[in-house]
Amino acid sequence: MIAMSSSDGSSRPQSLNSRKGEAIAIQGVSKRFGPIVGVDGVDLHVEAGEFLSLLGPSGSGKTTLLMMLAGFEVPSSGSITLGSRDLTHVSPDKRGIGMVFQRYALFPHMSVAQNVAFPLKMRGLSKAEIAPLVQQALSRVRPSELWWPHARPAFGRSAAACSGGTGLGFPAARPSHG
Repeated sequence: MIAMSSSDGSSRPQSLNSRKGEAIAIQGVSKRFGPIVGVDGVDLHVEAGEFLSLLGPSGSGKTTLLMMLAGFEVPSSGSITLGSRDLTHVSPDKRGIGMVFQRYALFPHMSVAQNVAFPLKMRGLSKAEIAPLVQQALSRVRPSELWWPHARPAFGRSAAACSGGTGLGFPAARPSHG
């Protein structure tokens, strides 16, 4: 598994760029499933605002590492910290970390914009606070693909009507806030 990163946030909307974040530190993290080693001694540091890609073949531990970061798996050894907070044994709902699974999750009964707004609504933001964050987040996801013929915005259509590739981008656009 290879981790590639970039700290160039120039393409991010200004209000999301100015949001303070915290570094993620993964230190000596391993995960065993019985005799099988899923992740073996990973050390990784991701600065606030840094974009990171995990590359590797099937079975190299990418998803398992992300599952541990999100709290859906507990490391067999090592630690995961966000800023100064040890998250190693903190439940997913207490972490404030979002994750889009390999099989993306859209709520088919909601529009694309409602899907993107959902986590912000769950955090108690007002409609006035949510609307500009949703617009900014959607503008980051291939803007040329956000328009239907006749200038109808795709983010107003049902999530179920999105093609696979377009649909995959919208959960990734969900803003992390709070």
